[in-house]
Amino acid sequence: MSNAPVIQVSNLRTVFDTPAGAIVSVDDVSFSIERGQTLGLVGESGSGKSVTSLSLMRLVERGGGRIAAGSILLKAGEGEPVELSTLPMSAMRKVRGRDIAMVFQEPMTSLDPVWSIGDQIAESIRLHQGLGRADARRKAIEMLRLVGIPAPERRVDDFPHQLSGGMRQRVMIAIALSCRPSLLIADEPTTALDVTIQAQILDLIRRLQAEIGMSVLFITHNLGVVAETADRVAVMYAGQVVEEAPVRDIFATPRHPYTLGLLASIPGSAELTADHRLPTIGGAPPNPLARPEGCRFAPRCPLAVDACRTAEPELAEIAPGRRTRCIRWQEVAR
Repeated sequence: MSNAPVIQVSNLRTVFDTPAGAIVSVDDVSFSIERGQTLGLVGESGSGKSVTSLSLMRLVERGGGRIAAGSILLKAGEGEPVELSTLPMSAMRKVRGRDIAMVFQEPMTSLDPVWSIGDQIAESIRLHQGLGRADARRKAIEMLRLVGIPAPERRVDDFPHQLSGGMRQRVMIAIALSCRPSLLIADEPTTALDVTIQAQILDLIRRLQAEIGMSVLFITHNLGVVAETADRVAVMYAGQVVEEAPVRDIFATPRHPYTLGLLASIPGSAELTADHRLPTIGGAPPNPLARPEGCRFAPRCPLAVDACRTAEPELAEIAPGRRTRCIRWQEVAR
């Protein structure tokens, strides 16, 4: 299996123009995902995870955003890499579903309530593979069977409201994988599900990834899910990647104070405070219209010094395969 990156994101900057001013939701974000690899993108709500994924799909423009700078190179199959950030929208529509597919957090808002699930899977197959109606229906039944929907020949004619939450999420995965994409973006795909169904969905994604050989961008705030699914982890804060490393290194030896705070807040990972509460990160994320000078985490960081508040740190490589946006990473290590 080739280790060439399927997706190479460089210095991505995504902006929303509002009456109050320009909000930079994604700022100088860079990462790559190799073929067959899973990158976990983590961070608290509002850190820029979902906007990053919508930027890769060029769906951010539908919500009033725009890609202001940076590069998104996609290498699907054996062809030459394609620059998605400037690709005409007519060509981008062909890329979505065929080369990059996305599973959203809430399937009831993603599935059309007036179309049967079979028709919704078949629509993607007919659009990207050019199959006729009968062949597309057979492929839809095959996909339902692949994702573990019981009695797919009967269920293919069901409507979304007739399925449980876990089954609707499986249908979303069937739609996403129907054209065997090179990259699957999974944006909080298990958040609304109970623990048992969550484990089944994660196992399903892992199994299908092994069968198809696709890459996965897994977006979540659940570090336990990341530990089970990811090969590498990128931690986002206030629109920037603040740390990136192999998953084992992130959990064993974090090199950014924000990552350290996230790990300390996992139940069972640290001692409780005197009043029997989990440790928390003090303060709140900065206002995107008035972010602080220097390091964006400095106002909440127990290790911050004057230098942290004057110059914005770069995402620097501190070891092979490890990057951090912190000038005091050695103090974090201690």
